[in-house]
Amino acid sequence: MTDFDIDSASRQLRVIRSLMERATIYRSLSAPTAFAGGLFSLGGFAVAYWAKHVRHQQLTDNEFLVTWLIILALTGLTNAIVLWRESQRRGGSFFSPGMKVAMTSALPPLLCGGLLTVLIAGSAMVHAIFWLLFYGLGLLAMQHFAPRSLVVLGWMFVVTGLAAVGYTMMVAWPAPTFTTLQASWLMAATFGGFHLAYAAAVWAAGEERAESPLPNPNGAENV
Repeated sequence: MTDFDIDSASRQLRVIRSLMERATIYRSLSAPTAFAGGLFSLGGFAVAYWAKHVRHQQLTDNEFLVTWLIILALTGLTNAIVLWRESQRRGGSFFSPGMKVAMTSALPPLLCGGLLTVLIAGSAMVHAIFWLLFYGLGLLAMQHFAPRSLVVLGWMFVVTGLAAVGYTMMVAWPAPTFTTLQASWLMAATFGGFHLAYAAAVWAAGEERAESPLPNPNGAENV
């Protein structure tokens, strides 16, 4: 192994150690995003409910997709604002080494979920199951430096997604006929209910962010 490889591995280890030391901070930082995402998800179900019972015409598969892409964009924007404000408060870089490691870990399953959504012309329920599974896998991909609560959340999504696959195969196969309202209910129960419960659990535990950056004797940048 060359000196360059050793230095690169050392820097990577310092970043991961820094992430692990800040597990409580990440947990408290993610709670506002989880809360906002949960509310947005309930709003998505409200749109589907309105279409069914007020417009008297259920959302089409394309309308379902657009609705939840908007919810994804709003949640992502909320997360970016929360992270930016924290980076400003701590005097660090927004795209810190720690954030890059986390994003690199979660990116492959999230890209797979997005690609399958584009390539497979399935029903709204098929897309919902894809999102459950790959989002959960994205959280689990960060398990070596994420707080335990996020790992539990990831498993909740994966297990629910697998249960939905099993239900579809055993009960609704070979011709599943799920409506967009049912798919929206699944999304609201998971992306809505799971995230709201996660945020409530974090806040109930009284886990506050540190008032100053944790000491970092190895020199890894704060995230």
